[in-house]
Amino acid sequence: MQTKQEKRNQPSMPEGSLPEPKLLEIRREFQVPVARLFEAFATADVVKAWWWPNGLHADRIDYDFREGGRYFISMKGQVQGKDASGGMTGEFEEIVNNERIVMTDSFADEKGRAISAEDVGMPGQWPEQISITFLFEAASKEASRFRLAQQGIPDEMQKDCIQGWSESFDKLERYLAHRTH
Repeated sequence: MQTKQEKRNQPSMPEGSLPEPKLLEIRREFQVPVARLFEAFATADVVKAWWWPNGLHADRIDYDFREGGRYFISMKGQVQGKDASGGMTGEFEEIVNNERIVMTDSFADEKGRAISAEDVGMPGQWPEQISITFLFEAASKEASRFRLAQQGIPDEMQKDCIQGWSESFDKLERYLAHRTH
């Protein structure tokens, strides 16, 4: 796994925050055909099986997987010993089968309504909405290259977000290894 962080320095911001948060990037390879990997992002029941890092799970998913479709992925569990609930919500802006998914992302309450990062006690200066791009590429007939690009994560949350996505993708890898098609 490789991560890339792009930094812009701007004055008069709280320490660790940037007016234009950095791009968070994660690259991975999965030992499954690209169509199978893409399906794991396109199918609500499969997303529900692996989405969220260790200690968290989705108990509800509303997933209209089409361009212009909306989604809500609930979050339940424990974060640093505290109960966590809520989730994420947004819209699928672009879907290119087996190649790309571009979506918006906002924090959400338990009913799927968009709320601010401040409402959930997240540190840093978050935009109202984040952009997430998932890129898929065949590495071979039986392996895929994958890249996540997420724009809008405050500087002080980069490591936590990398860890969270990495744990989610580890769960995805285990899911794919134990499922046959």
